[in-house]
Amino acid sequence: MSSALRDAARSLVVPSFRGSGLADVSRKASGTLVTQIDRDVESRLAEAVTTLFPSSRVIGEEAAAADPRLLMHLGDEWAWLIDPLDGTANFVEGREPVTMMVALLYRGSPVLAWILDPLQDVLIAAGRGEGLSVGRAAAAAPALRDLRGAAWTRYFDDGLRHAIEERFPALGQVTPGCKCTGAEYLSLLRGQQDFVLFWRSMPWDHTAGILLLQESGGHAAYLNRNPFQPGAKRFGLLAARSEQIWDQVWTALIEGVPDPEGLLSHQAQTY
Repeated sequence: MSSALRDAARSLVVPSFRGSGLADVSRKASGTLVTQIDRDVESRLAEAVTTLFPSSRVIGEEAAAADPRLLMHLGDEWAWLIDPLDGTANFVEGREPVTMMVALLYRGSPVLAWILDPLQDVLIAAGRGEGLSVGRAAAAAPALRDLRGAAWTRYFDDGLRHAIEERFPALGQVTPGCKCTGAEYLSLLRGQQDFVLFWRSMPWDHTAGILLLQESGGHAAYLNRNPFQPGAKRFGLLAARSEQIWDQVWTALIEGVPDPEGLLSHQAQTY
């Protein structure tokens, strides 16, 4: 799978970055951007994983956008999740970062994961139970004022967003994020930031990253503290380099926040 990702990066993604291959840009029903490169990469990777594992199900982000019924198969015996080009808006604007992500699920539980930064040729991969050591280890008892991370609060409900953002000064540094979920996970894995607060939790955006994070000693859970599940239609997700950091950030930003509409445990009707 690693070679298939790199081959697709070299032949499709890298040559089109800041190039003329972005004429076919449109918006999906969700409002997010999609390009022909997204579709071509997904097709290439789907063909690769089907060759590797003919009896498995392939669930790509673009295929699922066209046919949401595919998501009913996340719990199949073997299923691949493919995010062909994460950070498409960055890609269209000729900006980094962008990533490519793949995860293999067994009966709904991720067992293998890959994240590739195609422009920097940085690949991190691991399987369940293998362990992973990439960046600096999380401090045993980090001070809250020393923690730095990202919060994608632009997607939050206005009232909840304001309530959470008012608490940012308790932390060392909070940025708005880099518009690329996979890059956020790479940054956590390398120890370049300590936490990331998300709103959307699409399975192709988070499954690979969370498996890798867990293998490195990190922790991720929804804002109601329930564990992440690839098939859950839930908003609000916090990822951190350790469970201790997760608890610190959750207490600082989420605990006791006024939530009259129950948004912290809000579920979506569809992806």
